[in-house]
Amino acid sequence: MLAFQLLLAVVTAEYGGSQVKDMFEAYKEKFGHNFGAQDDFRMKIFADNLRYIEEENAKGLPYKLKVTPFAHLTNAEFRMTRLGTMPKGRSFTGNGANTVSYEGSIEELPAAVNYVAKGWVTGVKDQGICGSCWAFSTTGALEALHKNLTGELVPLSEEQLLDCSLSYRNQGCQGGWMSDAFEYVADHGIDSEKDYPYKSKFIPIFFPIHLPCQHNHTAVIAPHSTRYVNVTSSKLALLAAIALSGPVSVAIDAGSRAFQHYGGGVLNSPCNTTLNHGVLAVGYDLEAPEPYYLVKNSWGATWGDKGYIKMAIDDSPKGICGILLAASYPIAA
Repeated sequence: MLAFQLLLAVVTAEYGGSQVKDMFEAYKEKFGHNFGAQDDFRMKIFADNLRYIEEENAKGLPYKLKVTPFAHLTNAEFRMTRLGTMPKGRSFTGNGANTVSYEGSIEELPAAVNYVAKGWVTGVKDQGICGSCWAFSTTGALEALHKNLTGELVPLSEEQLLDCSLSYRNQGCQGGWMSDAFEYVADHGIDSEKDYPYKSKFIPIFFPIHLPCQHNHTAVIAPHSTRYVNVTSSKLALLAAIALSGPVSVAIDAGSRAFQHYGGGVLNSPCNTTLNHGVLAVGYDLEAPEPYYLVKNSWGATWGDKGYIKMAIDDSPKGICGILLAASYPIAA
């Protein structure tokens, strides 16, 4: 506690007077936070994160950090309450899916792909405190497939996946795999978000609470009209899948402090590869000064670059933050 008090004094001195307190009050108002008796403690953590953000941004890195909705959390708290929702102890690949690779060269692929600009991607959504990242990654890929096949961009129901795919090894707000969700949709179809709205936003991560399945079979994507494939764990295979098929569901390790406070640019900071978060790769750019994957997150539009993050394309076997390890996407059956 003494260290926090000293740190707050240093940061306050840097900004002058009560500026940190004013910034903290503005932060709470912007993001709707109310900490009650923990207010002073949270302000000290906010001050520590503010110092970290300023120090990192002064280094001239290819990415910038900012005050995100998680600036009141230590990195350990962030990882505990927002991540860790990819069930351990079993394969992510689901049952019976084919695995695709790419035999061509990188020169044969488009230099840049952006499905957001192409109109295949719905607006950024917010999973809240539920560990439902896997469901949002799944619906994002299915929304793009439906747009490609029909010309209609329809937001799909994450809540249906949370409530109804428990028998497919998913665990609601306690976590799941996109491949298992694709398997469920192949068998049962999926409703629109309008017909089956998201209700689990405020169910805390890891709480064993499951709402009853209310799938009414008015599916936007009909049963037995889709299946899915897994992507070989290689940079070339993932780039080809994005370029030739559409947005791809991927899992990453999102637990770094830089990821917590990401605000823009190309993230190339060191990170682990213990998969704990499902996201959607919606493009890439090989000709950028720092080549990157364009990734859609599900933490709302106030996090990152309007809800997105650019992650560096590197040559490591697992890819940055493990992005190559668990990629899959749906296709027409």
